[in-house]
Formats: sequence, C-alpha cells, structure tokens
Amino acid sequence: MIQGLILIEGKKVKEDVLRSVSLANALQLVIGRDNKFGVILNINATSPEDLRNALIKFSEVPGVTGIVTLMLRS
Repeated sequence: MIQGLILIEGKKVKEDVLRSVSLANALQLVIGRDNKFGVILNINATSPEDLRNALIKFSEVPGVTGIVTLMLRS
C-alpha cells in the first residue's frame, strides 16, 4: 500500500469531478480546496504503479493545470 497527498492544480477544477474519477487499484479522498491553487487529495493505492496511473488519470481531468506530490508514504 502506498499513500500520497497530492495537490491538483487548477482554479476551475471541480471537486465532484475528482471524486468521480474511476481508479483501478486506488481510492481518492478530497481533503480540501485552496481557491488560489486547486484541490488537495489523499490517494491510497496498492502499488507505486497504481499511484502513477491514478496521477495520469487526474492529469486528464478538464481544468487540471498541474499535479504536485506533497507527500508519499508506503
């Protein structure tokens, strides 16, 4: 299991859209929003590869301008 705290950058990113992204072997939890930067997510994945795939899916969400990894824990 690997856990990440991720900042999804984008002023127009909708939290409901991030919650609805279907991830194969990972779960996301919206922690909060900062109106200047975007949305902070907690992602739990079964492996580093699954976390990488989740980040790729989030990068494809409309309005996302960047993804910053704030913390990783295994």
